Amino acid sequence: MNINLERRLIDKFVVKDKKERYLTFIEKEKTRTKFLNELYHFKDFNWNLFEKIPGNKNEREIILNKLNEKKNITSCYIISADENFDGKTYSIKDAIEQIVWIEGTIKVFGEADIVYYEGEAPDRRYISK
Repeated sequence: MNINLERRLIDKFVVKDKKERYLTFIEKEKTRTKFLNELYHFKDFNWNLFEKIPGNKNEREIILNKLNEKKNITSCYIISADENFDGKTYSIKDAIEQIVWIEGTIKVFGEADIVYYEGEAPDRRYISK
């Protein structure tokens, strides 16, 4: 786990009154599970910092366009309710090609420069502005 990056994500994108709660959750494996289970229907992002990706749009293309704006991002850290992916770091290519349509997942690009969230379907895909 990259706790420092997860802290940065929470500090930057979670609403103020819930930050401490989630920072506490990620500190221990037992409570981290509570955080991960909430990812399917996560409600505590500051949604003003995100834009919704409509169901008919290709999220890969949208992510790549955002990444092209920031040339120095080379990796993607995954926070996911799916234990096969959670806490792992991938190349941009692998993150975009292999980890798609996985509900309850946050892709953290770079140092939380760009964040992609996929909750439970339908229409639960968001990317940071």
